[in-house]
Amino acid sequence: MTDVDLISLQHCRQAMVECYRQDDETVLGLLRPLATFSESEQQWIEARGTELINRLRQKYSFGGVAGLLQAFPLSSPQGRAMMSLAEALLRVPDRATAEELIRSHLQGISWEVSAAQRPLLQSAAHLAIRLAVKVLASADAAPHHARWYRWLDCRLKAAVCQSTRLAIRTLGRQFVMGSGIRSAWRNTRSARRRGYRLSFDMLGEAARTQTAADRYLQLYHQAITFLAAHRSSDTAGTPGISVKLSALYPRYCGRQRQRVMAELLPRLRQLALAARDAGIGLTVDAEEAERLDLSLDLIEALLSERELQGWDGFGLAVQAYQKRALWVVRWACALARERGESITVRLVKGAYWDSEIKWAQEQGAEGYPVFTSKAATDASYLACAHELLRMREWVYPQFATHNAATVAAILAMDERDPGRRRQGYEFQRLHGMGQALYDPLLRQQDVACRIYAPVGEQADLLAYLVRRLLENGANSSFVHSLEDDRVPVAALLRNPLAELEEPSAVIPLPADILLGAASESGRRRNSRGGNLNDPAFLQELQQAMPAALPLDEAGGDVAVINPATGEPLGHVRRTSGSEVEQLLVDACEARIAWLARPVAERSDWLRRLADALEQHRAVLMDLCIREAGKNWDDALAEVREAVDFCRYYADQAEGLQAGGGCQPLGVVLCVSPWNFPLAIFLGQVAAALVTGNAVLAKPAEQTPLIARYVCQLAAACGLPRGLLGLIVARGAEAGAWLLPDERIVGVLFTGSVATAARIDQTLAQRQGPAVPLIAETGGQNVMLVDATALPEQVTDDVLRSAFQSAGQRCSALRILLVQEEVADALLEMLRGAMAALVVGDPADPATDVGPVIDAGARQRLQAHLEWVLGQPGVRRVAQCSLPRACDSGYFFAPQLLEIPAISLLQEEVFGPVLHVVRYRTASLPTLMGQVRALGFGLTMGIHSRIHQRCETLAQQAPVGNVYVNRNMVGAVVGVQPFGGRGLSGTGPKAGGPHYLRALVTAAGGAGPKPVSSAGQWPVAVASRCERLQKMLETDERWQSVGSGDWLARQAAMVHWQLLLPGPTGEENRWQAEARGLAMVICSRPADLDYTARQLLLALLAGNTVQWLVSESCHRRAERLLQGLHRAGFRPLLVACYGYLPRPDPELCRLLLGVDGCPWVRSFRQALSRHQRIRVPLICSDDGLALARILSEKTVSVNTAAAGGNLALLSGP
Repeated sequence: MTDVDLISLQHCRQAMVECYRQDDETVLGLLRPLATFSESEQQWIEARGTELINRLRQKYSFGGVAGLLQAFPLSSPQGRAMMSLAEALLRVPDRATAEELIRSHLQGISWEVSAAQRPLLQSAAHLAIRLAVKVLASADAAPHHARWYRWLDCRLKAAVCQSTRLAIRTLGRQFVMGSGIRSAWRNTRSARRRGYRLSFDMLGEAARTQTAADRYLQLYHQAITFLAAHRSSDTAGTPGISVKLSALYPRYCGRQRQRVMAELLPRLRQLALAARDAGIGLTVDAEEAERLDLSLDLIEALLSERELQGWDGFGLAVQAYQKRALWVVRWACALARERGESITVRLVKGAYWDSEIKWAQEQGAEGYPVFTSKAATDASYLACAHELLRMREWVYPQFATHNAATVAAILAMDERDPGRRRQGYEFQRLHGMGQALYDPLLRQQDVACRIYAPVGEQADLLAYLVRRLLENGANSSFVHSLEDDRVPVAALLRNPLAELEEPSAVIPLPADILLGAASESGRRRNSRGGNLNDPAFLQELQQAMPAALPLDEAGGDVAVINPATGEPLGHVRRTSGSEVEQLLVDACEARIAWLARPVAERSDWLRRLADALEQHRAVLMDLCIREAGKNWDDALAEVREAVDFCRYYADQAEGLQAGGGCQPLGVVLCVSPWNFPLAIFLGQVAAALVTGNAVLAKPAEQTPLIARYVCQLAAACGLPRGLLGLIVARGAEAGAWLLPDERIVGVLFTGSVATAARIDQTLAQRQGPAVPLIAETGGQNVMLVDATALPEQVTDDVLRSAFQSAGQRCSALRILLVQEEVADALLEMLRGAMAALVVGDPADPATDVGPVIDAGARQRLQAHLEWVLGQPGVRRVAQCSLPRACDSGYFFAPQLLEIPAISLLQEEVFGPVLHVVRYRTASLPTLMGQVRALGFGLTMGIHSRIHQRCETLAQQAPVGNVYVNRNMVGAVVGVQPFGGRGLSGTGPKAGGPHYLRALVTAAGGAGPKPVSSAGQWPVAVASRCERLQKMLETDERWQSVGSGDWLARQAAMVHWQLLLPGPTGEENRWQAEARGLAMVICSRPADLDYTARQLLLALLAGNTVQWLVSESCHRRAERLLQGLHRAGFRPLLVACYGYLPRPDPELCRLLLGVDGCPWVRSFRQALSRHQRIRVPLICSDDGLALARILSEKTVSVNTAAAGGNLALLSGP
């Protein structure tokens, strides 16, 4: 016995914490000695492995799924189509949607194969797919005017659906043993005769509702009862059952540990006792890495139960791809030794690798919980196998693998102990895989093997089917390589340790996924985060949070209220009018020296501030929780967003101002809201400061403490005195003091539509130069869900989008549009998931939904609820319960309401109220028209597996941010630039490539450096530019206006489309779009050339243009328009003879003209009086103007939703 054999449970758990996210090489340093073979052993492995592989290739016919994936790899269009259909088709209830889904994925793809591949493809699945493709082609070729067309079309579509559904069912049948335990047992008759043992798994994903959890519990009990009658006299050969803990409880996560131990543990005890009494084994399946600690806690508690003493039928699965795997194996050995009973350990490689990589990148984790290469995972598997075989006294190993090289290696390890050769362990294979490998071993080697046999209905098999297809089709998979005769046997038998010594593609750490993305400097790191379900990370944050902060300012006369308790948190001093005046004077003086500093110095200061934010992360989170009522997720995300703003704008400023072509505006007023008191406050301030401006910052009245703390950090990082003045005052007071003041030359505002209107009106009344206003307001945000969407994923995304932050995000989901055919089932799932939410004090990490910000917010929500429930056709679907502890704070129970039509809602409801509208597919165009009629344009979500539908809706959506098959909140700086249009804001997008351009002016007309070229422009933009350039070069009437080179330079100063960086399994596209109707105003002949250039820029951007000119400008303007007409442009010329027409604020989206022009001022004032939409005024004619003429849209697509992260898995 060695020291390792005596390791305690506590020591193992501590070792797991230490290696959870260590780098691969450090962990491999521990594993290498255990996975190393002697030279003779390696020769034995190669000889035995060669024999196994040659026999497989000679005798096994790679048809069915294997043949399909060999002919059509995951990286091919056919492979992607097959994965998408496998993931979605069988859950679609109506034929019309199914037919559209099939057409979306199959049409335009060739499924023909070469003569050499045909033997691989004699499968029902391939034949059915080819039939569907041919039928689609026949339907499209039929003459639509023929009398028999409708009859034929109907029958052809039915044939398409039937044949494609047959194909997917055929794929599923290869991997699923039966629809129920009785049919599954019957289907195992042949396998049992050949000597296979069995372990049954009730298919299903994590439960979202208690009803689903109860259903799975019942299925497990039924299976145990049935298997009790078929147990073997041989204990090891007795059939077993595998249990998924997340299927037994809807809130199975680390932060719900108290509830899990109180509610899930008794359920697991029931099953364990039933399995013990039945004389069968019960194995707890492995799940996501973040659940491992909780699983081990449950298992320890379960096996300490007196009733289970003496039972050796319990087992657990261990994932070798986790860096903690070896210590989990040692922990299992220590637990078995401590209780004196053997534990079964099923060693698997792991099924969620691509998801674990993506989640860690999204979380900004320190590292990955899994190895980043297959070779490292293989080495970990061998090291764990070594430990398990060595500890057979206390554990019963089950080696789950389809890899002949791994089988040979385990057999070689077994030879080290001749006294126990082929004893005390078994292999495992999945039903539908590995039969050709294990059948001969059962006959010749006296090796035991168990089949893992999934059991479930059609609706339950989809996620499992996708994982099996991914396992078979991943380029790095042994199964996939085995089927390819071009891969030599030696390559399949390579020692993983030797493979690790060779250079290979490296997955960047989560901190490095954005390096080089923002500018050529390439210094931008991803913000540091973590997984709050990791108990060690959570404990680290809790310990770093201060016991008490000095929150009372000297002379403080304004109480800051904790919304969770209604009690004062601290006191601040209100800024007086005279103090505001002094802040303005100081800012004007300080900006001179600040402007003189090189942009690199300003950027370095901002990067230091980002680092300081991360160092003070726990303090900032504590303030967000107590002052703004944010839960732990939101507080952490807000700190990360603030850090991202600092680093992104630092890089952007260097790219924008490095050439000296841009100068800052001057003193900028930043007005920020209470719902993002750190991120938006600092995002505005950072952007203005790094571009050389001075700032007066007015935070929301409810959240001044966070703003004050940030200002102190900014000063500590080297920001000169006077550049950042903090104003604590009522909004009306601050506006009256500052907005009319000519020293304020720019305003950044985030808040309500009404407040934005008042600011705009005040600025419009000022004399002198126009003052830029960047306003980001609210949203009446919609998510559309069709019948192809995965209900569980929709439920997760809806809950987060609608109720995270208590619905107090401008991007939050307000209206859920659900296809009629799936509405009842989805609403039932949402009702159950809402019942599992925890509403309470956000200081508790277990809280899902915290309070609204104050009593006024709660009163407005209550008034809306009373009003809407009184409207015809409205019903309450669900309401979260409020515990008694919520009586003291400003809590409002999340609501799910079904309403008859979108038009019932005209104003934004800022809180946790979700309205549901049912729709039929035929009404989609009408529905989108109703969405457009709302006037808001911030975010929209789409859940669908129909690619063309997603793309069409994304392009047509009248919003700034579109999210496809994911939640629609939590935009990441520089990854999903954020901002809306219409009632939702003016643009440019915060955290986007054009934001800083609104805070500078062109120095001497120079402007920024080029950032794009004609080859990078969309086809439509390039065409417009080419036609306008040709006109400028050839039409004499335009000679004095500008040259073709001038226009090309302006076009190159802006971005038109970008593929932005981000986590794997996600595509983020940013694109410039037209705003709509642009009005260009010219009242003086001297301004005609200037406004003509503005007109050209507006046309280049794709806008509809009206050119309003005075009588004295009319004749020449008319001649200029003749040239535009010949170039294919049709702007409308409006000549004003003695009167000025009234602008239509519902149509006009942009106003251009010369600064100081009376007509421009008159139009500006008229448009500002509109209470809803803010219309930007642009008074320049350069590339900076073009950036503001453009609107922007970000489309974020979860590419891993439909069939897995194929890009990651199909890599080398």
